[in-house]
Amino acid sequence: MKEITLGKLAEAIGGKLQGPADLVVRGIAGIEVAKPDEVTFLSNVKYERHVGETDAAAVIVPADYAGAGESLIRCEDSYFAFRQAMVLMYGFRRAPFAGIDPRASIDASAELGEGVNVGPFVFIGPRAKIGDSTTIYPGAYIGSDVRMGCDCEIFPSVTIYDGCILGDRVRIHSGTAIGQDGFGYSTHKGVHEKIPEAGWVELGDDVEIGSCCAIERATLGATAIGAGTKFADLIGIGHGTRLGKGCLMVSQSGIAGSTTVGDYCVFAAQSGMVGHIRVGDGVQVGAQSGVINDIPAGLQVLGSPAIPLAEARRQAVVASKLPEIRLTIRDLSRQVEQLKARLAEMEAGGDKGD
Repeated sequence: MKEITLGKLAEAIGGKLQGPADLVVRGIAGIEVAKPDEVTFLSNVKYERHVGETDAAAVIVPADYAGAGESLIRCEDSYFAFRQAMVLMYGFRRAPFAGIDPRASIDASAELGEGVNVGPFVFIGPRAKIGDSTTIYPGAYIGSDVRMGCDCEIFPSVTIYDGCILGDRVRIHSGTAIGQDGFGYSTHKGVHEKIPEAGWVELGDDVEIGSCCAIERATLGATAIGAGTKFADLIGIGHGTRLGKGCLMVSQSGIAGSTTVGDYCVFAAQSGMVGHIRVGDGVQVGAQSGVINDIPAGLQVLGSPAIPLAEARRQAVVASKLPEIRLTIRDLSRQVEQLKARLAEMEAGGDKGD
C-alpha cells in the first residue's frame, strides 16, 4: 500500500476528478466503512444512496453518475477503474521467499527457467519443465513431464499430476488437484473395473483456478481449459471436458465429462451440467441450475432442469401464486359440487312432476 494524491490517482486510472487534487489518500475501502484518507467506489446502483453519506476522500463513479457526492472520480468503467486503483495502491501478492529452497526435491532431469522460485518441500518430478519467473509455493507437487509456462504461481499444497500442460501466467490456489484420474469405470459382472486414464489436462494462458478445485485428466486426449478462464473455489471438471476461453465458473459449480463449452460462458454458484453435451458461446447458467441438454449460443438459462430465463421467470411467478390458486380451485370445486347438488334436486323434482 502506498500514499498518493487524488489528482495523481485519478490520472493513473483514467478518471476525471471532481474534488481536491492535492488531498493524500492511503487506502481503499468499502463505501459504508471508508475513512477520510481512503477512496471507495460505486459500481452497483444498490449502493448509490451511500455516495452522499460516505466519509471517503473520493468515490470512483461511472462517468454519467448524476447523484449526490462532492468528491468524485468519474470513469467510463468504474469497476475496472477500482481494479486499477487496487493494483496501484496494493499490488499483487508476492512470495515471502526467493530462489530455490534447499529443502525442495527437484529431479535432476527437470528443467527450471530463469528467475524461478521454489519453496521448501516442493516436489518436481522427472523431465518437468518450469518456465521463467514462475513461483511454486511450499508443499506443491509437480509430477513428471509437466510443462509449465512463464510467470505462473502455484500456491501451497497444489498437486499437478504427470504430463499436464500449463500456459503462461497461470495461477492455481491452495489445495487444488490438476490431472487426477477421471471417474471412469466399466462395470463387468457386478464389479466396477477401473479404466486407465491416459490423457492429460491443459490450461491455457492466464487461467486462474481457485482453492480446492479438481480437474480430471481425460481418458484419451486432453481435458482443456481455455485461455483467460477463471474458476472460484470448490469446482469439479470431469474428464475430457473442454471449456472455451474467458469463461467464469463460480463456487460449487461443476461439469461432467466429455462436455464441450464455448467461449465466454458463465456458470453461477452450484450449477451443474451433465456429460456429453454442447454449450454455445456466451451462455449464462443461473445459480443452482441443472443443465441436461445442449444449449445454443447466447442463451440465459435457469432452473433444474435448466430452461430459458424468461420461461423460468414466468414459472417462478406462477409458483409464487400457487397457495392462492389452490384456494381458488378449492372454492370453485365447492361451488361446482353445490351446483351439481342443485341440478340433481331439480332433475329429481321434475321426475316427480311427470
